[in-house]
Amino acid sequence: MKFGLFFLNFLNSKCSSESVLEEMLDTVNYVDKLHFDTVAVCENHFTNHGAVGAPLTVAGFLLGMTENIKVASLNHVITTHHPVRVAEEACLLDQVSEGRFTFGFSDCEKNSDMRFFNRPVDSQFQLFNECYDIINDALTTGYCHPNNDFYSFPKISVNPHAYTEGGPKQFISATSKEIVKWAAKKGIPLIFKWDDSNAVRQEYATLYREVAEQNGVDTNNVRHKLTILVNQNVDGEKARLETRLYLEDYVRDTHACCDFEVKMAELLAESAVGTYEESTAAARLAIESCGASDVLMSFESIQDKAQQRAVIDVVNDNIGKYHS
Repeated sequence: MKFGLFFLNFLNSKCSSESVLEEMLDTVNYVDKLHFDTVAVCENHFTNHGAVGAPLTVAGFLLGMTENIKVASLNHVITTHHPVRVAEEACLLDQVSEGRFTFGFSDCEKNSDMRFFNRPVDSQFQLFNECYDIINDALTTGYCHPNNDFYSFPKISVNPHAYTEGGPKQFISATSKEIVKWAAKKGIPLIFKWDDSNAVRQEYATLYREVAEQNGVDTNNVRHKLTILVNQNVDGEKARLETRLYLEDYVRDTHACCDFEVKMAELLAESAVGTYEESTAAARLAIESCGASDVLMSFESIQDKAQQRAVIDVVNDNIGKYHS
């Protein structure tokens, strides 16, 4: 099992874009010297629930400032970008980093984003599928030649070609049953969302296995990833309160259709939040629910820098003891 970090980069009245991004850079620089395998950056548009709209740009900066750790886009939304441009950037990152870049991507989860970027909501999944085919052709062969309802152009060379044979590693955000089925047919690993329940993640993992088996896809080498929030403190209630404050605006906006207190209680119970014993037990249960091979953690809800570093150090020591 491999471990890494992911960054939501939430904004609020106390956290400006400058301070949030500076904190991310500082943390990445710190963990580059430790046992962590990967850092990943979340894409978000038009709300305070993330300061990064261009994760590939940030990935390039992080790759340039680090020496050891792999860097990934957590959920690059390919449906709202031109696929050739996405492929060019991904191949370039793979080249300049000599294989340290991982391409994590997603379909668009918000109709409002689709409309803003002038994409057809009524044929969103078809567009997503066509975008992926173009990107994957470019990553794996260096060329693409689409002829579909959305894109049609002569065969082109997408430069630079990928450094990694077969293209950079990929994973896709498990945003819906439709996406999970699609990924299973192609053998693309999932990354389970941090704000989904264990029950939903377990349902998606089971669905993936069933569809893969039905389609003759070998999943022995498929490594799913789990994203999970971490906030450890000797005072478990303090950790839960701090995480609650960090998540309040997000839960009210993103999960408006749910009962706020019920969803918040679920997140606090199923994230790695509380004392060391409570948080590790919750993390173990979350991993078991979806069968993830790798784990990405966010420590961003821990407001005190010294405490955050102390928790990162504890996790790092455990990686060194049990997983190196």
